Formats: sequence, C-alpha cells, structure tokens
Amino acid sequence: MKTDDLIEALALGLQPARPARPGLPWLMLAAAAAAALVLAVLGPRGDLGAAVQGPTFWLKAAYTVALAGAALWWVDRLGRPGASARRPALAVAAVVGLAFVAGAIELLSLPAGLRLDDLLGWSWRECSRNIVMAALAAAPFVWLSARRLAPTRPTLSGAAMGALTGAVAATAYGLHCPEATAAFVAVWYTLGVAAVAALGAVVGRFALRW
Repeated sequence: MKTDDLIEALALGLQPARPARPGLPWLMLAAAAAAALVLAVLGPRGDLGAAVQGPTFWLKAAYTVALAGAALWWVDRLGRPGASARRPALAVAAVVGLAFVAGAIELLSLPAGLRLDDLLGWSWRECSRNIVMAALAAAPFVWLSARRLAPTRPTLSGAAMGALTGAVAATAYGLHCPEATAAFVAVWYTLGVAAVAALGAVVGRFALRW
C-alpha cells in the first residue's frame, strides 16, 4: 500500500475533536469551597436574610460574577494553543473599568466630607485579605477544572486562573461582607482579585510549563 493510501485509510471516518473546556463541576466545587470557608471562618453577615431581598446585595454579586465569567473565558482561550485571548482580556478590563466608573460617579455625587467614608467603609483593612483567604479554598478546584487545557503562556494563564479564583472568592465573600457602596467594591474587592491573579501568575510560571 502506498503511503498516501495508508494515510487516507487511517484518516477515514475521523471527526474533529471538540476543544477542551474548563470543567464546570470543578468550578461549582470551587464556589462551594470558598463559600464554606467564608461562612465557617467569618460567618454570614447579620442581615443576610434581609440583604438578599434588596438590590445592593445582587448588584455587588453581579460585578463579581461578571468578572468570574470574563476570567473564565480568558482561561478557556489561553488554554487553546494558537487561540487569541485578546477579547476575553478586554472583557475582564471592561468589567473592572465599569465598576470603577460606577464608583467614581458615586463618589462625585457625594459631599466631599462623605467620600472617604464611602470609599473605606469600616472593613477596608481586611476586605482584600479575606478574599485572598477565601481563594485558598477555591484555588485547587479552579486549577483542577483547567487540567485538560493546554496553555502555552504559563504566566499569563496563571494570572487568568488567579483572576477567576479571586472572582469566585469575592462572590463568596459577599455572604459575609455588608459593604455595598460602588466605590468600596470597585477598589477593595478588585484589589483582592488582583492579588490572587498576581499569585496565580507566579504559580503558573512554574506549574503550567510543559
């Protein structure tokens, strides 16, 4: 048999393989682990029952969930060799940018004497740190969710996975944190997510090498 005939025979009937994607069950476990840690260590906010019936709780959650969704898209694209990750990276930046715009509008609408209190609240010192703590519970499951991917840029992929982990952790942290001003969430929640992304970049540089 000629080589060309052999290749054609071997290829006959083959179907294109579906691209691997992050595993949704692992991500659900990541969210559950982060929420369990927040509730067990920090406890639920005292007015959680009433808070879930109002809009501010869900607006804060909408930001962190949107950030998680954009970061998940980023992780997915970076896990495909040759695929462009520009659009999901822009989506992450856009979500964060919109949060900062909302925070700036809120601050400018307040009297000058109230702006610092609006920005700092009463828990700014521990907010970002607590998000990093919650991310420690979520991280193993987020990284397991991406085990079928094939990232070729380990540092950037690690940062994307860290951003996803941090956004999941920030969403869980909302179960404890009563702070809900747009400026506070934009600055301190985002700082916590950014810290986890930075840690992810460091880990990814070594752990995601082929």
